[in-house]
Amino acid sequence: MPRVTDAYLTERREHILTSAAACFAREGFHRTSMRDVITEAGLSPGAVYHYFRGKHDIIAAISLDAVTAVGEAVRASVGRGQTLPDLVAGLPAAIEALDRADDRTRLAVQAWGEALREPVLGEALHEGVEVVLTALRERVDLARAAGEVSADVDSPAVARVVLGIVQGFILQRAWDPGLSAADYGRGAAAVVGGRLAP
Repeated sequence: MPRVTDAYLTERREHILTSAAACFAREGFHRTSMRDVITEAGLSPGAVYHYFRGKHDIIAAISLDAVTAVGEAVRASVGRGQTLPDLVAGLPAAIEALDRADDRTRLAVQAWGEALREPVLGEALHEGVEVVLTALRERVDLARAAGEVSADVDSPAVARVVLGIVQGFILQRAWDPGLSAADYGRGAAAVVGGRLAP
């Protein structure tokens, strides 16, 4: 009997998660059954249960993946060396790019709700948010050092507001898939850049 490789096991696990994500994006976490996931994956129940004990484990894995993907998109944008308003203007497009491949942002919204009920998931998501906040705080500190923003700017507070802009886009996009990332980004940059006054 041929030996099963680690690459095969990883690929099979990812296939199950991709199938489950498609189900969850259509029906939500709690309206999707394990039977739905098994059917979508085109595998036997035993094959799916070999990787996951049940739907809860799949929800946790997908939630962490969705929120991690959002965090990575934000951190990648922070590393581009733009002005703070330009960074904020570009964040919605970076998030929108995640949805071109799959519905990660819709899954992220569901993950936020699930994290309120599941302490272990909540703690993991909180850690992910802290990584993003650290990157944003460091970017605000660089902007302050470069004279781009006022010397008395509270970096942690600004980082929270920028994160709120990203989360707001994700939530609004879940409700309104036609929401323009470019328009939202321009509006966010105007607010952050103080360009609202006449």
